[in-house]
Amino acid sequence: MDFRRSLVVCFLSVGICRGQTATICGLAHPGECLKDVVKDQTGIWTSPLRAKKHDAAWLLPVAGVTALAFHFDVRAENALGTNQRMLDTSRKVANFGSPYATAGGAVGLYFVGLVTRNEHLRETGRLGTEAVVDAGLVAGALKLATDRQRLDGTGQSAFWPNGTKSFEWNSSFPSGHAAVSWAMARVAASEYPKNKAVQVAAYAFATVISVSRVTGRAHFPSDVVVGSALGYLIGGYVTRHRASESTN
Repeated sequence: MDFRRSLVVCFLSVGICRGQTATICGLAHPGECLKDVVKDQTGIWTSPLRAKKHDAAWLLPVAGVTALAFHFDVRAENALGTNQRMLDTSRKVANFGSPYATAGGAVGLYFVGLVTRNEHLRETGRLGTEAVVDAGLVAGALKLATDRQRLDGTGQSAFWPNGTKSFEWNSSFPSGHAAVSWAMARVAASEYPKNKAVQVAAYAFATVISVSRVTGRAHFPSDVVVGSALGYLIGGYVTRHRASESTN
């Protein structure tokens, strides 16, 4: 009886007993994916409550860069001008980093890993998809909450231009493209910590997408800075909480 009880306790507390692993989000268990996202959102939105003193080492620089970006938002818009070739190129590039395209790429990695029986690649796709969904949800919620007007050539960058009772899904702050591309990049880089080529490619992709949202006159610099920071942090959160021990 004691042996059986110990097995039950082991299973409930750790999720692994005598070779049986806990249920993992995937094609066979889609319900677990939804549960993971709900848990992620709870953890992400409550993370400021768990901030420590040592977090100031990165919080202060991020806050400084964000403040600087806010200061130069309108100047940056004016400096960009209206070069149609640059606008067209930037918008085409940005399409590769849209939430739908980025999520599609992550899902694609998952299925390639599934077909080739590459567990590491499959996990990268799974975590990447989860991170993109999380980043998209956070960015979307902040867009609704802040209702910042888009670039319109008037030099205005106001939040709640029509009052706090107005809500806009497609508001400017933060950049959803930047958030999801950096979330995916963080996952890929974290899953392949010894592969410099993967890390450089992942972060270069996220950087190019982020810059294209400014040069394409879709976002102010501060929108992109905050979106990038959120995506990077969310990608790290998902990797820390969902990655298997075998691929860390």
